[in-house]
Amino acid sequence: MTSRFSGKSIEFIQKASRQKKVEWLERHSDDYEALIREPLNELARHLKAKLARVATGYHFPQRGLGRLKRSSAGAAKYGTPLKDYVSFSASRPPKSRFEKNPNLFFLIYPDDPDGDQVLVAGGLYLPSSRQVRAIREAIAADPKPLERLFRSPEFAARFPGGFSDERSSSRVPRGFDPDHPRVDWLKLQAFFVWRPYTLREFTSAKFPDLVTQDFTQILRLNELLDSVLQGRPQKVPPRTERDAPGLVSRLEEVETRRRVMDF
Repeated sequence: MTSRFSGKSIEFIQKASRQKKVEWLERHSDDYEALIREPLNELARHLKAKLARVATGYHFPQRGLGRLKRSSAGAAKYGTPLKDYVSFSASRPPKSRFEKNPNLFFLIYPDDPDGDQVLVAGGLYLPSSRQVRAIREAIAADPKPLERLFRSPEFAARFPGGFSDERSSSRVPRGFDPDHPRVDWLKLQAFFVWRPYTLREFTSAKFPDLVTQDFTQILRLNELLDSVLQGRPQKVPPRTERDAPGLVSRLEEVETRRRVMDF
């Protein structure tokens, strides 16, 4: 028997986030398991099984998923004992505590101001200053690898806007050409893509496959970003998992203007 998300999954998180006592979650533990934890665990198992071959080195968490209870510090900071979102993130373990690696990210955030209650994202959402500089320099020198990726039919069908401009400078960074054809990318402070899901997609039996397909495309972006950060030649990765056996050999709570992300 498979577990699926439903509209009630979103409603449950909304109700939880408005509670003043953590005991509410204990009283509704059966709903919590059925609506949040079980379908999220199933999604995590599906992603690991389908992507492990091409996402070499990525850690796909399988335990402790769907946690809604905040830490004592989090409860004091936000004024509620339970979170208003649930997320899942997969990436290669970082070698430095000061830098994160490109990752794959899934989020359920019922109170998103723009109405994007369920979404996937990937890339670098909180890059270090070194990472930002390295990626900007690579774009300034040769934006073609990223341009080819964003134009490829498989990628463009899922992420037609390319990089999100959610985190961007108002001015061109010092040392970069203001007339560069990709000056919009040079002003970015984060390098990630995302897309929302409709309620119909979210509650479909095929939802895990849909997320898998989206993550497969995000892995192509992550490979390019990794190439830059590790000083390897940039090559646009193959289009699909089937085309790329062994392809990859080598985004805490964060408040933003638009939504909560932790990748």
